[in-house]
Amino acid sequence: MVIRRRVHRIRKRPKRFTRGMKKTLFLFLVFVFLLFTALGVRIYTLNRDNGDAYKKQVFSQQSYTNKVLNYRRGAIKDRNGTILAQSVRKFNLILEPRTILADPEVKADTLAMIARYFSFDTGIIEQILAEHPESMYQHVEGLKELTRKQISGFQEEIEENKKKKKDKKKIQGVWFEEIFTREYPLDTICANVVGFTSSENQGTYGVEGSYNDRLNGKNGREYGYFDANMDFQRTVKKAMNGNSVVLTLDANVQRIVEQQIKKYNKDVGAKNIGVLVMNPKNGEILAMASQNSYNLNEPRDLSLMYTQEEIAGMDEETTTKNLMTMWSNFCIAHDYEPGSTFKPFTVAAALDEGTVKDSDSFACSGVRNVAGTEIHCAVRSGHGVVSLQQSLMESCNSALMKIGEDLGRTNFSKYNKIFGFGQRTGIDLPGESAGLIHTEEELNPVELATSSFGQTQTVTMVQMAAGFSSLLNGGNYYQPHIVKEIQNENGAVVESTEPVVVKRTVSEATSRLIRKYMKATVEEGTAKPAQVKGYSIGGKTGTAEKRPVTDKKYLVSFIGCVPAEDPQVVVYVIIDEPNVEDQAHSTYATEYASKIMKKILPFLGIYSDATETPTPSAEDGQPAENEPAQEDGQQKENDPEPEDGKPAEGTPTEEE
Repeated sequence: MVIRRRVHRIRKRPKRFTRGMKKTLFLFLVFVFLLFTALGVRIYTLNRDNGDAYKKQVFSQQSYTNKVLNYRRGAIKDRNGTILAQSVRKFNLILEPRTILADPEVKADTLAMIARYFSFDTGIIEQILAEHPESMYQHVEGLKELTRKQISGFQEEIEENKKKKKDKKKIQGVWFEEIFTREYPLDTICANVVGFTSSENQGTYGVEGSYNDRLNGKNGREYGYFDANMDFQRTVKKAMNGNSVVLTLDANVQRIVEQQIKKYNKDVGAKNIGVLVMNPKNGEILAMASQNSYNLNEPRDLSLMYTQEEIAGMDEETTTKNLMTMWSNFCIAHDYEPGSTFKPFTVAAALDEGTVKDSDSFACSGVRNVAGTEIHCAVRSGHGVVSLQQSLMESCNSALMKIGEDLGRTNFSKYNKIFGFGQRTGIDLPGESAGLIHTEEELNPVELATSSFGQTQTVTMVQMAAGFSSLLNGGNYYQPHIVKEIQNENGAVVESTEPVVVKRTVSEATSRLIRKYMKATVEEGTAKPAQVKGYSIGGKTGTAEKRPVTDKKYLVSFIGCVPAEDPQVVVYVIIDEPNVEDQAHSTYATEYASKIMKKILPFLGIYSDATETPTPSAEDGQPAENEPAQEDGQQKENDPEPEDGKPAEGTPTEEE
């Protein structure tokens, strides 16, 4: 009986896990599942939308680096390897304020070290730290573009500091960023050809501008940070340095030309002077200079061309205009009426078309009536009867007007284009002008007459030199160019500029006659003052009266070649408004050209019998001075004026 009762009591005991409890537990589990699901979804969306920001926040709490590795812009060299432009390695001091501020003792030691090595006011650094306490990259004005010598002592301290244990380090949060600055070792030499760069390595004017993409490289980058195990994780993408540009210019010749321009301005003076030296057999420019010059290391400094008083009086617009004039390359950007240096082109066109022969002669009475307009020759009394060769030797306008008339406006217009006038040559420099010529329809009798001897049409120096070269070399018009080749950072040639014959201008027979006429013009004609002892010179003079004619302002010029029989060099000189009372004499240009040729020909490998091979001086090949006794631009007393006579007032042309 007792046993049964116990069993009964046990069976009657209530259950501990009821149905209601199960239901409650189920609901709780569902809630927890939904909660974790919602949390997972939230984490996913946060990571998707803001993951990068959170990663940056995590990295910001660690020591890390993210440096730009700057490329080196390529150099610009002359044909002999002389450096005209180069990028020099410099260093900027960089602060990491958050690292420095993490430890007051480190901060004090680091600032004291900066003050000791650079004699620098730490108050400036204190201000940077206060304004940017969380930054890891801050420049310091006054501690930029430092040389390796300037930073070497401090760098040694940093290296020694790195070897110490963490708790003993005294210098932290300071490092040096490597940069490159553009420098021009020769200052003003080749300024208008080379050009300059902005602080962002963007070329402005000259070769720096036209070859900017080849000179520039690509920046690299260094990424690094200390991970949770304090291991430095680092990734480096190297910078790609730019290519170097080798010019056709000869720095020795360029220096001589620029020195002679300065000397002429000192002794005589002119509104402007331009000199261009070219190889007629391949289109290479060997020298190109003008009175407009500046220091490439200080391109906004106008003091080489203007006095301090003049600069102080300039408003912003005038300053900008004068800077652009100073930076421009006169030899390619300025157009002008050439005068009688154009006459060989008219004669060559007529010879090639068969409208004139070497044996022809022309009568010159001193004036020619063209469609009711009297146009005078330089010699008012007339040259009498002249041969075709003498028409160039004596620079007879009357003969040239007859030659132009027989050639006709259709052919004259055609040869204008064949010789490249009225169009850009395509030289590899920015800012080239096309000049302005008459269309065929505009070449009425008077315009045709005046154009035949180089008036009422405008040209550029590079157009004249390129066209004249084709008259001398057998009729091949080479595209003028300033760049010889492109080299990579190791000096290997990656691109070479081959001579490009753009077109044929005249026949070999015509070219041979023009060479003969040019030689006779220097030996017996108006260009006698261009002679250089020991050399065979050919060439033509020019005297162009500028508009308005009442001002009596002239541009005088000479274009010549050496040696006359087989030209290796073309030299073109213009003097715009020489500072003399009577400007209308090409003698100023011919004598000046003679002085230049005498100095530069040996450096170009063209020697007379009495010339020894020159040895450039230690200063970047600066030639030794050997000035002739006669001053630049001064005509010798009692010398007959080669181009006797001057234009009559009121005539529509500027005759020689």
